[in-house]
Amino acid sequence: MPNKINIDKINGFSPIRPAGESDVKKSAGQTAKPIEVKKSGEDKLDISNRATEVGKYVEQIRNLPEVRQDKVSQLREQISSGNFKPSGDAIADAILKDERI
Repeated sequence: MPNKINIDKINGFSPIRPAGESDVKKSAGQTAKPIEVKKSGEDKLDISNRATEVGKYVEQIRNLPEVRQDKVSQLREQISSGNFKPSGDAIADAILKDERI
């Protein structure tokens, strides 16, 4: 029959203690001192010129409409007048473009 394993005392280690519990004991009358945080000056953030430029472009892109209404209107006009006749290659390219995404 296999030996039983006592998981509470493996290799002489005691079970895990709850967070914050410590082996260090305070002496009678000893109190903990608060930690002092000293400020060494102002915090500073430097952003490169390139990052600033990229940020401007991102903002411009966010302000663009999702639908390019001028293109949509132009295509609707061509379709309604019967002048919209895409080539087979253009249709195939559009299908493949959607598949690559």
